[in-house]
Parts: sequence; C-alpha cells; structure tokens
Amino acid sequence: MHWKPILPNVLLFPDSCNVYAIVGPDGVLIVDAGTGAWLDHLAELPAPVKALACTHFFRDHAAGATRAARAGIPVYAPAGERAIFADPVQHFRQRDDYIIYDNYWDLFAPIEPTPVAGVFDDYAQIRLCGLDIEVVPLPGVTVTQCGLAFTVPGSDRRAVCCGEAIHSPGRVARVAPYQYNYNDLGGAVAAYYSAADLRRLRPDVLLPSLGAPMLTECDAALDALQENLKALCAGRPHEAMQIAAADKPALEKVTDHVWCTTHTESINWFVISDAGKALVIDYGYDAGRGLLAAQYAKPYRRRALLHSLDALQRQFGIDRVDVALISHFHDDHVCGVPLLQRLHGTQCWASEAFADLLAEPDAHCFPCDWPKPIRIDRRIGFDEIVRWEEFEFCFAPMSGHTRFASLIGFEADGQRFAHTGDQYFFMRPDGAWPEAADGAIARWDDKVIFQNHVYRNGALLDGYTQSGDWLRAWHPDIVLSGHQKAMLTDATFFNLVSQWSEKYQALHRQIMPLDDDAVHFNLDSWGGWIWPYRVTLAQPAPVALTVTVRNPLSRPAKLTVRLVGPDGWTGSSATVHADARDEVSAKLQITPATACFRQPIAADLTVDGQPFGQVAEALISVESS
Repeated sequence: MHWKPILPNVLLFPDSCNVYAIVGPDGVLIVDAGTGAWLDHLAELPAPVKALACTHFFRDHAAGATRAARAGIPVYAPAGERAIFADPVQHFRQRDDYIIYDNYWDLFAPIEPTPVAGVFDDYAQIRLCGLDIEVVPLPGVTVTQCGLAFTVPGSDRRAVCCGEAIHSPGRVARVAPYQYNYNDLGGAVAAYYSAADLRRLRPDVLLPSLGAPMLTECDAALDALQENLKALCAGRPHEAMQIAAADKPALEKVTDHVWCTTHTESINWFVISDAGKALVIDYGYDAGRGLLAAQYAKPYRRRALLHSLDALQRQFGIDRVDVALISHFHDDHVCGVPLLQRLHGTQCWASEAFADLLAEPDAHCFPCDWPKPIRIDRRIGFDEIVRWEEFEFCFAPMSGHTRFASLIGFEADGQRFAHTGDQYFFMRPDGAWPEAADGAIARWDDKVIFQNHVYRNGALLDGYTQSGDWLRAWHPDIVLSGHQKAMLTDATFFNLVSQWSEKYQALHRQIMPLDDDAVHFNLDSWGGWIWPYRVTLAQPAPVALTVTVRNPLSRPAKLTVRLVGPDGWTGSSATVHADARDEVSAKLQITPATACFRQPIAADLTVDGQPFGQVAEALISVESS
C-alpha cells in the first residue's frame, strides 16, 4: 500500500477507507484516518502532515485517528461527533445494547479516545494547512457527517471530500446505516437531500471515502444517486413523502406579511416587514431532510441545518433572518437559532419565563432542551409591548405543554394573530389529524382538543385556564401553532378552548388529590429543582447552588431544605417561609469529597416538620482529587 496521486497535490492511500492527502501551502491535510496504516508511509508525502480531518465517526474511517493524535497530528471532527471521538467509553456506557429497536450505527464507533483539536461547524469557512475549506453538512450514514469542499491546489477545480455521501455514480457503499430505527430508512432521506446539496455546489471532483474518486460528470453521478434513493424509498410512505417534499414550495402564505414553513419539524412562522426584513417565530429542524435520527434524544443524532432561506431570497429578496422570536424552549423550536446567530447575526428575543433555559442549557434538566447555548439579545417581560419594524408583539404566560413558554399576540394585514406554541392542537374525534390541503383550518364543529400537556414540562392545574382566558380576551382572528396549519377562529373555536380549560382541571382533580385543602405539589408533582443541574470542577471545592422548592400546603409554611450527597460530602441547609402553594428559592452549597463523574446529589425538603424526602437532584463531576 502506497500513496497514489489522483490529482495535482491530491493523493490517495487505500486503507480501510480512502485516505486522502491534500498538499496545501502550509503542509498536508489528511482526510479520514482509516486504520492509521498510512502513518507508516509519511515519508512518501511531499510535505509534513499538519492536520487530520474526519468526515464521520465510523471505525473503518476513524480508528486510526488515535494513533495520529499520538504522533502529534491535530485531529478535527464534525462538531456533533466530538464526544464520540473524545470519550468512546462513555459513549458505549450509555448506549442501550439489549432489546435494540434503535439501529443507528453508533455501535460502529471508535473504541479508543482521540483528543479533538477542533471541530467542523456546519457551513463554516475554515483554513487548514493553508487551504480554504468550506464545511458541507452531509447527513446520511450518520446524521452528523461532514464534507470538505476546497479548490484543488494549483488549479481552479472544486473538489469535495464527501465521506460516504456517494460511492460511485448512482450508488452508495452501504444502505444498512440508513436504517436509524427498527424498520425505517430515514438516513436515505437525509442522503437524498445531501446529494441535492452537493449538486448545488457544482463540484468538478468528488472524493468519496469508499469507492473510486469521480473526476468528471459529478452532477450526473449525483442525479443518478437521487433517482436510486427515491426508488429505494418508494415502498415506504413516510420516506417517500419526505423525498417528494423536496419539490414543494418551502413557504406557504397565510396573509401578505405572514408565511409559514412547509417542511420543518415544528412549523416556523415568518413575519415580513414592508422594509424587506424577516422575523421568524421559532426556527427548528428541517424535517424533510431526515435530521431527527429516531425519537432517541441523543444530541449527536439530531442536527440543525439552515432551511427556508432560499425561499425567502427567491420570494422577497431577503437573505437572512433579522430576529428569531421564541415561543418556548424546546429543541424542535430553537435548535437552528445558534446557526442563524453564527452565520447571520440574527437576534434572539425570548420571554423571561425561559430565557435562562436557552442561555444555560447545562444548568437545568427540563425536557427537550437543545444543548447549545443561545445568546439572548432581548429578554421580554409579560407586561411588555415589543416593537419590530411596523409590528407590535404582546406576551402572556401559559403552562400545560410547558410552563416555560409564552403566548404571543400581534396584528398584521388587518388580522389579529395569536401564536400558542404547542399548547393547543386539534384533531377529529376519531383521532385523525386535521390538515387542510387548501389552506388554513377553519371548521371546529368536528374537532376536539388533542391532549398535549406534558407533566415533566411543568404542567400546572390552572395552566389552560390561564391561556384560555388570554385567548378569549385577545380574541385572535388567526391562531398559529407549533405543529398545525394556521387556524381561522370563530365562536365554536373559543367554546372549545373554554370547555377544555374546565375539563382539564376536572379530569385531574378526579384522578389526583388536588383539592384546595389537600397536600400536593400541583399537577406536575415537582417538589423543586436545583440550578445549575450539571457542575464540573477541576478539583473538590464548595459548589454554590440555588434550590427552588414548592410549598405543598394550602397555608403559609416554613420550608427547610438541605443539600445531601454521598458519604463524606458536606451540604448546607436553609429555612425559608413560603405562602400557600408558593415556590421559593434558597442559596446553598455542597462540598465534594473526591473525584467523581456525574455524581447525583439531592435537595431534601421538610415542610412544617413533615419530611418530603429528596425532591430534586443535580449532577456534579470532579476531574481530580
């Protein structure tokens, strides 16, 4: 095995995958690591190796990265795969390996840790070895696979090291990794869209990690691949529908200034100003591209990529989003915001009810939290009227689907709008999900409210009464939601909302002891929580924490809260007074005794002498003793 020139300043080594050497002005960039056998042949290269780039984590591509790092070569990996490269032992610890219905190929991960010198952020323009490189998202065999586009040194030809996005004209090396779940083919949908993205780049050369380099007719090769992927998915209705969505308009009109996305996991709503700017309410996953690898909530199986911007440019001449206004903190509504901020400087406006959750994801453990911090440019109180361009927005609290949310009201095109997040969805009594192919949902006498409250999100007994009262007072003409088309309201719509407010309370009072004089922690049964939830220390030291606890009594009470940990840990305590059913916070600290990893601690609560036990937990890691 030796290095073989395939282009000027580009060589190939035939390892367990194709290992490419690109000779740049400042040294050699290696793409993909194979087994590392190429490291025995460095003398054949015309310049020293200065960096190794991995397109994805599969062992036949990445096992040699550990050896390269030991040889002093900096290793770069996709941003979503840093943890798998850096700590595969932890990756395998938390990977289910009995009763597997989850067939994502993350068991084909490296077995040895590799220090990661840097990561490839999607769409980034980076410089390695004197080469200007564009990071190209290529989800497929992994959700997080990346390609690297560059100009071949000494020529004007554009090449892409494209991983497993294509093997040869019309083919991929293996289909099995596309089956993310038990009997789906979501990866094939992602691969279809990745092929489309590669075609838009119009490369002169494709350098696959498995298969022969394609030095001519790249577009024809990718076109044939798309046709074959379409044929592969034709017998799978969901996947076939996702591929067919590629031909649908990305935006759908509600009114002249309000538009919605058609192919995203949550529906995102654009407000277009007369001056040609765009505000978006929520910005989540591009679902048409298959970027949710199953329902499995591991960050490396989910990826936020740009969507809808091409349509904004075509229809309105708008090339960026000015403001992302957030309805609630869940990942399918906010995951794309950091991308907009990094690439376009988009501002993020969010309610005080959940702004901290977006800004500090490590500090809490509420459901569906996107792990990347989001810069909050404006925090909005419920008593504020916020102006953007010619539009004014008002806000109100709600709980049900989640307490960390805000109702949003505004007016446009002579219509009054309300955005209700994921609080209200409607279905037919037979359970069918209503979709109006010809526009907004407008009929309500054949609808019932879909029960979308999530207790762990912070569901309070009066949550739907609170939001229902606001809806009736604001009285919108059009309701926008997170997952259904625009809804045209009438008296029957508001009656449905009112009836559900009453039924929601009645159902839960019937099933739980939620009487006014009963002892309880409200509908969600939270005794409290600890902030921050995750703490990492270099060595043992006191950890300052804020513990929020709830008075379960219908009268004012004295609450004693104490931090407890394993044997040898020392925690402080505090006594606070709380009104009936009120939440109060105390500043406490705990001191670890030894090194540990994700060691749970707890907040122990006593109310007027009655113990309620360890009502909340947090995780502490200490790197060394």
